[in-house]
Amino acid sequence: MKKIKIAFCVRDMRIGGVESVMIRTMDALLKTNLFEIFVITYAVIKEPLYKKWFDEHPAVKVFALYPSRWLGTDLSHFFLLRIIQHACRDVYRWWLRKCNRVRGAGDIDIFVDYYNFEFHSEFKKISQPKIVWWHSSINSFISGNYIRYMDDYNTLVALTDGFVDEFKRLYPKYADKIIRVYNPIDLKRVTAQSAVAVRPRGKYFVCVSRLYADKDISTLLRAFDVFWNKNNRPDVRLFIVGDGSFRNRYEDLANSLSAAKNIVFTGALSNPFGYMRGAMANILSSYSEGFAIVLTESAAVGTLNISSDCKNGPREILYDGAGGLLFKPGDIDELAKCMSDVFNGNIDIKKMKKIARNGLHRFDADLISEQIVELLKSHV
Repeated sequence: MKKIKIAFCVRDMRIGGVESVMIRTMDALLKTNLFEIFVITYAVIKEPLYKKWFDEHPAVKVFALYPSRWLGTDLSHFFLLRIIQHACRDVYRWWLRKCNRVRGAGDIDIFVDYYNFEFHSEFKKISQPKIVWWHSSINSFISGNYIRYMDDYNTLVALTDGFVDEFKRLYPKYADKIIRVYNPIDLKRVTAQSAVAVRPRGKYFVCVSRLYADKDISTLLRAFDVFWNKNNRPDVRLFIVGDGSFRNRYEDLANSLSAAKNIVFTGALSNPFGYMRGAMANILSSYSEGFAIVLTESAAVGTLNISSDCKNGPREILYDGAGGLLFKPGDIDELAKCMSDVFNGNIDIKKMKKIARNGLHRFDADLISEQIVELLKSHV
């Protein structure tokens, strides 16, 4: 039987939830032997973790549209140089669209714009079916006016029921174009990796996150400082696992706090599950999320979650707070209280962890894989 040719299109491949989920999705699709997979990026993949995966899967062909990261995704922090880069990139993108270079991957059956319409411009001349994955909140969708692109796509994949419900209410014209597909979690893989990963000693909280503005690590740092001082400065640490463009400013903020010596930035780790498994709680402090897969991973290794009650994902994953603690986004005192409640045993932690763990069947990798296979087959 002829394989279906699919092109997953994503700006870049850096350590993060979106990229790791895409890798897991491709892993699952490869096992079916129904698909021939291509990956189209803006820039050459250099992240060692993902580069290794592609080296181990030579059947997945990769095409980079830009000749360098300077034109692709790495922009200068210097304002004037950044303007020049944007101008150069716009001209180069115009030339790419004119040449329809995205077709360089070959005769593709289905194009998947895997992150928030980023390839909309490149897709303009493509007549094949196009699916877009939305990895952010409904608020981001509305504020960015992304509805203007919906006529050019066959299907929008959202990650939560909450997003789908609100989307259909706001945009009934496109109600038949949206479906929900949860991000998958491979419980066996996560459990196995957590068993062999480095695990710090002592009591600590952990945050596994990209260090960008929307992750609001500032609130987490200040809340930890409040918690630490209100509980008589206990021997408790906060580990920030991850990297990103805001790391320096977050480190500067941490160094200005009284609990500075108890805050540790580890950088990105290929296997963060040991840190997650040994923590009193995993903390998500984001202003917005598309799904928050880190909450499912934490539940999988038996760790309690403390999460901002942001759109979309945390409330749905944590059963309205029955499977983990929720706090108002940006509320330092409320987050500090959540930490104190965990540290002092003021809540039924065991019950919350059990509820969260039992709810993971919704995100089973095999189940999600079947849904994605049916979605792709329906577009051929």
